[in-house]
Amino acid sequence: MALYLTDSSIWIGARNRPGTYLPTLLADRLSQDAIATCVPVALEVLMGPPTGAEVDRQWDAVWKNIHWLAVTTTEMERALDLLRSLAHAKAGAHRRRPIDYVIAAVAEAEARSGRDVVVWHWDSDLTVICDHAGIPHEAEHVRAREHGINVQPGQQS
Repeated sequence: MALYLTDSSIWIGARNRPGTYLPTLLADRLSQDAIATCVPVALEVLMGPPTGAEVDRQWDAVWKNIHWLAVTTTEMERALDLLRSLAHAKAGAHRRRPIDYVIAAVAEAEARSGRDVVVWHWDSDLTVICDHAGIPHEAEHVRAREHGINVQPGQQS
């Protein structure tokens, strides 16, 4: 079974759209022990709760219980390599969120070690990076549109 390195776009999308399919899908994958994270994702998502008590509640309920993937110097260097490679592929194509390069590099490192890791996201930048590098990913864009959601998390409606 695949382990889903779940981007902040999924966590934020599920939080911001509680009556949609996305929170249910996330909960299903959590119950199957199929969700992974890394420090950059957790930092981005956990800055959302308004209080320390809410951060602690979410930490205890979810974050401390999921798979944590390492972000080492190797992954950070690979993130830079991915950026440089994309910059050479097409002028301006490398202008993506820095965290997305790190997430892609983490997933790629896990795959190289033989682990079945898929980047699960709702982020067009990750689509470009993963497609460019051949990193397995599951983009949420189509499924969201099928459910009547046409705006990615973090974008204006």
